[in-house]
Amino acid sequence: MSAIKKSFWGQKTYCLITGASKGIGRKFAIEFSGKFASKSLVVLMARSETGLLETKNQIASVNPDIDVIICPVDLSKPNPEEYYSMIQNSLKKIGCTATDFDLGLLVHNAGSVGDVSEVTSEMSDPKKWQEYYSLNLFSVVCLNSQFLKIFPEGSAKQRTIINITSLCAITPFKSMGYYCSGKAAREMFFKTLAEENPALNVLNYAPGPIDTDMVSEVISRTSDIDVKKMFVEYKETKKLLTVDDTTKRIIEILEKGNFQSGQHVDYYDE
Repeated sequence: MSAIKKSFWGQKTYCLITGASKGIGRKFAIEFSGKFASKSLVVLMARSETGLLETKNQIASVNPDIDVIICPVDLSKPNPEEYYSMIQNSLKKIGCTATDFDLGLLVHNAGSVGDVSEVTSEMSDPKKWQEYYSLNLFSVVCLNSQFLKIFPEGSAKQRTIINITSLCAITPFKSMGYYCSGKAAREMFFKTLAEENPALNVLNYAPGPIDTDMVSEVISRTSDIDVKKMFVEYKETKKLLTVDDTTKRIIEILEKGNFQSGQHVDYYDE
């Protein structure tokens, strides 16, 4: 069993969330923040400064006793030095170090679905692969390493890394070769991280099919009739989850803490 304590929430927390300007990233940021102790620090990363400011404002109405810092950044251009500076500067701004926190929490949420108009036999452009993996894998591993440099073992009392994964990491879906391969690579990276770092709590969380921009993109652009039909049916029969649904579920999973570090945990798992 994971070493996560029953008191996961309610601690003085340093929390960094990527893709926090909209969708589940925003919802996680708001709802998690409401459960952090006073003097916690939440750092929000995404491209859209406007979106990040809106998230920050919503957090302030939920928990005015914590600090929120926004970091507009293009995660499709991995830059380890920039990530390191952003984390260090966020701590300096509030006059803290990593050891001042009970919990160091990093949520890798940012990502894209890729070009769903191509089938795998047509994927021959190395530049497109490079661009896709830069955002969906390379920036993730670079940010992760910089976070762990600043929050090494012995810093915060507890350290948790959450990777937002997908059923697509373990099940192939036609026309989604970029997304499936990217999620699979990303998930295996975090499973390896967990193996190498027994003092670290790692969760690969698959949030289920959510009614977001990504689903709309798949419906409008997929080259596969069956995949399109599946998602359209999900929408029409209201089988798609809301951001509220999946946020409540991950909050519960983290509270209970009864998962193996590195494990793939799906929204629908018992």
